[in-house]
Amino acid sequence: MKTNPNHLQLKKNCLSKKRGITDIISTMLLMAITVAGASTLTYFVNDSFISGNLSTASSLNTETKSVQLIAYDTRDASTLLKVTNLDNKFGDQQLCSVSCTGVGLSDKLPLNGGSEFVMIKIKNNGIHSIFLDNIKLNKIVHTWDSQTSGIALNTLQDLSSGGNYPHDGKFSIIPEYSIIQSSDNEITNGDTVNLLIKLGPDDQDILLNKGIQVMLNIGTINPVEFLIESGSAQ
Repeated sequence: MKTNPNHLQLKKNCLSKKRGITDIISTMLLMAITVAGASTLTYFVNDSFISGNLSTASSLNTETKSVQLIAYDTRDASTLLKVTNLDNKFGDQQLCSVSCTGVGLSDKLPLNGGSEFVMIKIKNNGIHSIFLDNIKLNKIVHTWDSQTSGIALNTLQDLSSGGNYPHDGKFSIIPEYSIIQSSDNEITNGDTVNLLIKLGPDDQDILLNKGIQVMLNIGTINPVEFLIESGSAQ
């Protein structure tokens, strides 16, 4: 029996159309998968970095992963993470630093016109102690203030009048449930501590609702890094 040439041509055309439709569907599926994957990645990036989610955003280094961000407080408030009498200036819509460290304002409390405080709570989940060499806020280095060693936190008076808290641009370490500042920069395994950072003349004034990049130098190749939000508490 002879095959009709027109019938063969129609069959080829149908097969060609089906292949074309299949290619279009495959392309659309790949695009949908790509968009879904990008959306999922964006969610996790935003959740970890942009929104200040309380999880360490650092390298895969085992040491840095062992440091957990428990909480932070960067509000214009009198009490930060249950530590009272810090008195960040309410209503100025910023964390004041360089503008509050000029002539006559050096090392003063925020209540008396000095720079403001930032409080961060971390936990050492590692099996070894870590030594906090410095803290960078938006790439500005803040070192541990040795004059706070073993002394009770006192923010009722300026440093010049007998108070005790970190100098401008420095930080102290306060064990959880204590007002006695640590005698050194060691954080032993399992310990949870508050890091009290006083902004200094090298810091730029930070408007509220802005991201603050925090980097903890614990002596490893890669620092512990995360992003928090100014004017917020988590």
